[in-house]
Amino acid sequence: MGCVSLASWGWYHNFAVCQKPEIFVGEGYLKQAVLPNCSFLLNTFRPTVWASHRHVQTILGLLRKLSIKATYTRQNILSSDGGTLGLDWWEGSLKFDYAPHDTPILLVLHGINGGSHEGYCKWACATAASKGWRAVVLNYRGCNGVPLTSPRGYAATMTHDVSRAVSAIKGLYPEAPLLAAGYSLGGLVLAKYLGEADMGMHSSYNTHGVLSPHSAYEGSGITAAAVISSPICMDRSSRNLARPFSFSFLYNLAIAYKLREYISEHEEAIRAQAGPMDIDAALNKWTMKEIEDEGLPAQFGYSSRLEYYGHASSLEYIPNIRTPTLFLQSKDDPFLGVLPDMECSDNPYTLLAATARGGHVAFMQGLMPLGRAYMDDAVIQFLDSVLKHYPAQTGTAGRAAESKTLLPSLSEAADTNNVGDPIEVSLFHQHHRSRL
Repeated sequence: MGCVSLASWGWYHNFAVCQKPEIFVGEGYLKQAVLPNCSFLLNTFRPTVWASHRHVQTILGLLRKLSIKATYTRQNILSSDGGTLGLDWWEGSLKFDYAPHDTPILLVLHGINGGSHEGYCKWACATAASKGWRAVVLNYRGCNGVPLTSPRGYAATMTHDVSRAVSAIKGLYPEAPLLAAGYSLGGLVLAKYLGEADMGMHSSYNTHGVLSPHSAYEGSGITAAAVISSPICMDRSSRNLARPFSFSFLYNLAIAYKLREYISEHEEAIRAQAGPMDIDAALNKWTMKEIEDEGLPAQFGYSSRLEYYGHASSLEYIPNIRTPTLFLQSKDDPFLGVLPDMECSDNPYTLLAATARGGHVAFMQGLMPLGRAYMDDAVIQFLDSVLKHYPAQTGTAGRAAESKTLLPSLSEAADTNNVGDPIEVSLFHQHHRSRL
């Protein structure tokens, strides 16, 4: 009987669990030149046989921080409003003699209240380093030991912080191709930044508003990008996590705990700003919605959490991306709001690979799954394939110019808005309402 059960499970795992990712991509260079060289996206993803369930994958993914050691060199940089950001350079890669000056650099954006200490950040950097690349993690305001020195903390809408990080990295290594990978909330920030920057809404200006000749770039300044396990639609994701008596509700409680932890850690700085948030009330709430309803979105200029959700969600920005970008999503991700299949299919610069299993920021593989994950291999291979096979004449500058030609109304309107203000994205909220 035991042999029959084991054989049945083996059959189920091999034929029902292990599947090729479903690919959504428009006609263009990504489909014709890059995708054929991405074997991890084209072949079957085999989750860990004893840990293929989405919640097991997700929870095991949290333990990956224990399976790898890391040494970083921190570079603090300032944003235009006085906010401090921390660039953590992997294993001495900040040094000029680490590699040739034109060696590719991977910029990693972490999830909510995370940092360079997270397992997915360390393994992404290690995988990039195995190819000889430099790697650096952007730690957000107040996260992972970065002091909170500005009137507001971090949020999924703070794309000008990504712009600041890109400028700082370009200032150090202007000839190096810059690649980017955003995980979970970091994926939301990255998709929004790409959609805005490729429309001309960000530029390589320093904190004094002067164009820097050492870090000048057009568009996003990023050669290729990957968005991994992003919620995509924050409103739908929030509703999924808010269902009581479900396992996913535990994630809601966990995120709320991390929010309270952040508020508590920076309580003195937040109170000094005399902002609209009721700190005492927020520290006594147990769910994401309850904390946000105490004025957290108002800290960033939004009238409600729903307005904030709308401005942070990716569906409106994906059509405007002109940087070759991979969206790697698992269909069973408990944090996933909407799969951006239509948006990626209509944009030749974006490619969606949707696996059947994988959980949230996990994609665990092999019998001992705490090592290199499927997402590490797939992402680095995609970025490398863009470097090698995407036509050079359609680089960042060319794509930015093309974007302005295709959508002049957006690029012209962007010049009149301040990046970071809620009004900046008003033009993007005209599509896909039927998806929300």
